Amino acid sequence: MDKHINDIAQLWSVGWDKQTSSVYNWSGTKRKDTGKYILQYTLSGRGTIEIDGRHHDLNPGQAFAVSSPSDYRYFLPKNSDKWEFIYITLIGGEAERCWQTMIDKAGHIITFHPESAPIRLLKEIYDEAAGRRITNAYHGSSLAYRFLMELYHYMGNLNKQMDQWPKQIVSAVLYAKHHFQENISPDEMALAAGLSRYHFSRLFKKTTGLTPIQYLTRIRILKAIELLQMTKYTVDEVALMSGYTNANYLNKVFRKHTGLSPGQIRTSKKTFTEEDLQMSPIHR
Repeated sequence: MDKHINDIAQLWSVGWDKQTSSVYNWSGTKRKDTGKYILQYTLSGRGTIEIDGRHHDLNPGQAFAVSSPSDYRYFLPKNSDKWEFIYITLIGGEAERCWQTMIDKAGHIITFHPESAPIRLLKEIYDEAAGRRITNAYHGSSLAYRFLMELYHYMGNLNKQMDQWPKQIVSAVLYAKHHFQENISPDEMALAAGLSRYHFSRLFKKTTGLTPIQYLTRIRILKAIELLQMTKYTVDEVALMSGYTNANYLNKVFRKHTGLSPGQIRTSKKTFTEEDLQMSPIHR
């Protein structure tokens, strides 16, 4: 029975670490173990991973996903004084399928909000392991499978057309989707993409057909509509939860892009989609 559950999904390792020495350097080609699926999420500082000869910086909120053995190397770069991260390693056929789906859809570098479901569960799994409460293979397999399902759910929220987008734009979009309720702007999106603001804005418009602020505004409006129609939160609360400072500003945005007030949206029976929004820049 143990072999059967290991074939599905099993927790191999989980940990929380902070590296401050450039001696820290792991190569995926030198590892002797096989069939391991690693996700390492940056909490603070900055690390770097080299995949197939290309370097990728790993800033807070970014994770890498790789399988072992393969052509990668991750390390603390000389121009970073620390890299704090939490990681998980899984085994099993379902883990392999999930990793392949995740990498095909979002690439090796994925942005997660710190409070996103996969990261919350990752921290929960770490707490369980640190507290020595994972006492048998069945519990470990259950946690591994839950983590895979959270990853599938998270990936399912990505737009299908993102499969063909440049990874920098995917990173920026993921960042926007999971930080829209904060006081962010295209500057932070460009930082998540690892590009200059000028180059990012041009590539983003070419890829998505919208400017970064239009895309961010669309995310916020659709979330606000969902909250208005599905919950009893006040308009002020909805404004704050969708990234706006107050109800007056939310009203301004709604009227510009939908022609309706938040109150009219709340009582409307219409299901709003991206196509219903008249997208033109609005400055925050």
